[in-house]
Amino acid sequence: MAVIENLTGAATLQVESDRSASRAVIVPRGVGFGVSEVTGLVAAALAANASVFAMRIDPGAPVRLFLDHLRLQFTTITAFTTPITLGRRLALFRGSGAAASGGTAVAAAVRRHTAFGATSECDAANGGDIRIATTGALTVAGITFEANPLAVMTLTHVGTAGAFADVAFEFGNQSCEVVLEPGQLLAVRNPIALDAAGTWQLSVNAQWREAVAF
Repeated sequence: MAVIENLTGAATLQVESDRSASRAVIVPRGVGFGVSEVTGLVAAALAANASVFAMRIDPGAPVRLFLDHLRLQFTTITAFTTPITLGRRLALFRGSGAAASGGTAVAAAVRRHTAFGATSECDAANGGDIRIATTGALTVAGITFEANPLAVMTLTHVGTAGAFADVAFEFGNQSCEVVLEPGQLLAVRNPIALDAAGTWQLSVNAQWREAVAF
């Protein structure tokens, strides 16, 4: 192995002589965080475009949010009037503007590696916001959502009591990650009204990294 030094004699680069290649260390990009929450019993006939989970990165954040993983687990509690309904679904949308309000606020995200001392820019203390619905929709006044969803979870088939749906979205392994700029938010919403009688509960598990842009 060859060592390249600067003018002061300090090593600046190590080169494998048999391969003429420099040594490199692969480290995770950014600091990882996560959140795992469950809604309350969401009331029947939820109006179209209601938000039941939202997380917003601080508008003054010096980093961006890179969403790695999102898992949604849906359980019907009271049967829907029509057990099988075409188009029944939840979807993930990106928005910008104000923060959501209402529901249950989550003060702080969980650090995925406790050795990192940083706290998430989604934490309330840092100017961010994370919250989940209790019995109805969150308030999203002043938020403009993009027209097309980032991911869709179909619920067409789970209208009977006790029916369960589980979907995991792996954004970090795709060629185009989901990225939030400072002040943007992610929300789980229902693009169409959820038909009468059905009540339900949703579990949301999200993992992300916060890092400066290259």
